[in-house]
Amino acid sequence: MAENFVGGMPGIKAERSASPRRVTCGGSVLLPGGKVVDGSKSRDLLNSGDSDVLRAGSLMGKIAASGKYAPSVIGVLSQPYDKDGQSSTTMTVSPATAAEIVRRIGESGAFQVCGPATAGGTVAAETVAFSDVNVASGAITITAAGNDFIAGSLVQPADGSQVPLGLIADGYGLKVTDADGNSIDVPLADLLIGGIVDASQIVNYPSDSALKAQVKADLRARGYAWSFDDDF
Repeated sequence: MAENFVGGMPGIKAERSASPRRVTCGGSVLLPGGKVVDGSKSRDLLNSGDSDVLRAGSLMGKIAASGKYAPSVIGVLSQPYDKDGQSSTTMTVSPATAAEIVRRIGESGAFQVCGPATAGGTVAAETVAFSDVNVASGAITITAAGNDFIAGSLVQPADGSQVPLGLIADGYGLKVTDADGNSIDVPLADLLIGGIVDASQIVNYPSDSALKAQVKADLRARGYAWSFDDDF
């Protein structure tokens, strides 16, 4: 018979802290009924020490095959990509992003890159096939892409969830692992699909003006009455 495991001897344990995040500055619109988050496809790499907790402000999209939700952004390019350069078959990300690509997609497959060729330029989104990921250096071997991309361009999944449909609403976030560290599906009761947003609280919010506009346009195309504080 299995025994209950309570994490050691009874008594007061070491203190752990958690801070809620406030994404909205005013009114908010939440999707009635909520959705389900695919824990196996979900991590927040910028949540240091707790990457299995998706913070409020995470951009979320729907996986086409399952209908479950997952983060729309995995990471960013750490170096510019030049389609005509000597390294046209290599894109570079941080080691942490490289490891998450392997965890979420695999050692080969495809991801989407979204960004302009020059700062503030026209944003392009392109699905890129890759055949190898170096998790130590962040170098990814790809089939040469058809567009140039600046450093900071978004690296996204290519399973449908790259299209952001909303944000995780105000609060402590969503933990997508169980007590043993295994990925689990969890309810997303509060999917923010409109409201007045503090843009600085959007997880993976880009620094490039054109990419900021793209993220806002994606949300506005599918949500309801979005406003962002940095538009004023």
